[in-house]
Amino acid sequence: MKPVESCFFYGPLIAVLAMCLPCQAEDQTPARKPAETVVWYDVSTLPLEGQGWTDTASRYDRLPARAEAMVRPAVWSLAQNSAGLSVRFITDATKIRARWTLRSDRIAMSHMAATGVSGVDLYVRSEGKWHFLAVGRPAQFPVNDVLLTQGLVPGEKEFRLSFPLYNGVEKVEIGIPPSATFRAPDPLPKQKPIVFYGTSITQGGCASRPGMSYPAILGRRMEMPVINLGFSGNGKSEPEMATLLAELDPALYVIDCLPNLETAQAVERLPGFIATLRAAHPQTPILLVENFIYTNSPFVAERDAKQRTSTEFLQEFHARLKADGDQHLFIVSAENLIGTDGEATVDALHPTDAGFLRMADVLEPAIRQALTH
Repeated sequence: MKPVESCFFYGPLIAVLAMCLPCQAEDQTPARKPAETVVWYDVSTLPLEGQGWTDTASRYDRLPARAEAMVRPAVWSLAQNSAGLSVRFITDATKIRARWTLRSDRIAMSHMAATGVSGVDLYVRSEGKWHFLAVGRPAQFPVNDVLLTQGLVPGEKEFRLSFPLYNGVEKVEIGIPPSATFRAPDPLPKQKPIVFYGTSITQGGCASRPGMSYPAILGRRMEMPVINLGFSGNGKSEPEMATLLAELDPALYVIDCLPNLETAQAVERLPGFIATLRAAHPQTPILLVENFIYTNSPFVAERDAKQRTSTEFLQEFHARLKADGDQHLFIVSAENLIGTDGEATVDALHPTDAGFLRMADVLEPAIRQALTH
């Protein structure tokens, strides 16, 4: 009898519980939103801006393929960073994505944000000027897929996407809704570029994002094409690099390499470097930039001596060439290049965005003078 009593006792309870539990046949999972449809456009179909040579080993290299046999391995490796490269496009999309494939798994550095090392940033043209709109934050290697912006006001607009400063890219794509239009902008008027040669500072260390390197800032302000040939720690003015730079036909050379040269190296190398450029381009302006004043120079004797002696040499060198008849050689003082408050660098050497803006403020009038001389 006990088994019967047990069944009688638990039966009603089980029935009540069954009424309280959801029916297994009923789907209680919230309805999933269908995946958003995105149409991807490979930017290789767009004109690439900021590249000096087209005969490159990889589409987004900064030196020609033959340079691998000419320059030191460190320079060749850095030439695969996409600093200064960008594309423009026109779309009426209200939402824009970017998808880019990185070449290196070093997404960030200890003193430079991932958005500058490996990110992309987006500008929009409004009232004739470029305005920053969005940044693509890299989070992984090798492929990043990021929603750059959404909720844009309707209408067709021109955009510029800038590539990573301290990483390379294998592929870059723009993603927009299927209903949106996408096209290349009208070709720019034929214009010679400004070629910047220098160090990590020229390459963009330590800008928070690609558009904040000082060559990029100046290119937007002056509405001129720029070619960024900054090589971090390796802007050493070798003859091979002078030969390569002489192949280009710029409106102006900006030579900002002293931070990577000991004074003795500057004395040894710069005369031949400038002579090579001048032999190929007798009338092209060349702007020499004095040695960056390190913000700790007043307190570190070795830093102060290095900055002072290399700058003194550059001033003497400039004066000598001018006296010899070179009327297309210019020099810009480092005195106020990043201000005097000591607050414009990450590590007493590499500028922050504030430092790069200050550099652009000083360099812009010097460049304009050199171009109109």
